[in-house]
Amino acid sequence: MSNNASTATNSKFKEDSKFIATLKSGRLTRTDVMALIKEALTRNRSVDLKGRDLHNLNLSGLSLGRADLSNANLSNTNLSNSILFNANLHNANFSYANLSYINLSYADLSGARMEGTNLLSAILLKTILS
Repeated sequence: MSNNASTATNSKFKEDSKFIATLKSGRLTRTDVMALIKEALTRNRSVDLKGRDLHNLNLSGLSLGRADLSNANLSNTNLSNSILFNANLHNANFSYANLSYINLSYADLSGARMEGTNLLSAILLKTILS
């Protein structure tokens, strides 16, 4: 997010013309991510979780289409049955994550770490891979 385009939407979120992010520092919980998704839908924005530490979370079944998760730590995270359609996952760490039954169509996985990742029945239509 560019600082000059960012505006505070309330005490919990900041947004720009495309993305909305949480102002909470430190590790996020599933509840935090769900609240961010809800706010993004309300404001017609995409979720910004770039560079965030989301390791060991259960994020199964969540819709993170068009989200920016570049450089995020998603190691050991359960993202099964989730949607990351057209998401920016550049340089994200998915080591030992569960990505079974996930939709990664049109997502950018360039530079992503995928050691030990479960991709059982993942949809990879036009996904950008390293």
